[in-house]
Amino acid sequence: MAEVGTICTKSFEWNILNFLNPNLNQGESIVSPPFTLIGKDGIQKKFYLRLYPKGNREADWVEGYLTPCDSLKSCTLSYKVSILDKEEKQFICMTASEYFYCEKDIGWGLYKFIEIQKLKSQEEILLPNGTLTILFELDIFKDKPKDPTMSLVDDLETLASNDEFTDIEIHCKDIKIKAHKAILGSRSSVFKAMFTNACKESQTGSVTINNMEPEVLQDLITFMYSCKVKKLEENVADLFIAADMYMMESLKDMCGSYMMNNLTNENALSYLNLADGHNCKMLKDAAMNYIVANVNDFMENPELEKVSQGLVIQIMKGVVKQKNN
Repeated sequence: MAEVGTICTKSFEWNILNFLNPNLNQGESIVSPPFTLIGKDGIQKKFYLRLYPKGNREADWVEGYLTPCDSLKSCTLSYKVSILDKEEKQFICMTASEYFYCEKDIGWGLYKFIEIQKLKSQEEILLPNGTLTILFELDIFKDKPKDPTMSLVDDLETLASNDEFTDIEIHCKDIKIKAHKAILGSRSSVFKAMFTNACKESQTGSVTINNMEPEVLQDLITFMYSCKVKKLEENVADLFIAADMYMMESLKDMCGSYMMNNLTNENALSYLNLADGHNCKMLKDAAMNYIVANVNDFMENPELEKVSQGLVIQIMKGVVKQKNN
């Protein structure tokens, strides 16, 4: 597969021949020639682009990463990523500004850049002669000082990974997590009550939690320290339940927002049940609207049998209302 790159100051055009090469598999990538960006402040940074034509994490999407050729502490990028069709018109896939690039990242991710099926369905327009043309338009600015808030988050992450000064042990099945009562109690009213009342956990310095999987508990504790979750996509439903159990509204909202923005025919009914059972109106409304709009796809879905009669009635009312409008 041959690629031709054009080096520019604020844009980079990459022509990729035979993009849908049948010999490439999921997880296999192609790499662009390096290109240099010259920002408004005169700084120069060299990058390359790595694309996964058959997807990396998901087989249905083209994925990619913008990666610096040298060490890069931090900078701000403003960008637009487009596919040029056969008439050189821009088919915009992604646009954003003021993106903060971190040194520890492998690269800036273009996760879910464009659906492979969309490329195939519009192959004559977007892949003339089998060639995909990608246009990056970027500005790069001076390194900016680290946000003090992010410094605090980094320090708390370090605290979470260090056993020093810990005063509570949490046991979950076959793992043990050492933590700090002050952090857990300030982030969860359930833990606060556990540590301030005359509970055995407060006296023994040990808590046993067996009603969730260890990796879900680990994500829960990690969020208490850093407001970050490592495996949100994999554990979102269980983490949503755990957040509700431990009265952590910010984590519950994060999980609810993720599920709301990633509704599919496979998960909409289970997310509807979950939202209804854990009093999350935004997720319930989003799932209900999705199901009503695609109701024919759900009539034979076995998950429908698990939905309560009250929710089924609400779905049918929504369908009738939709037909009358």
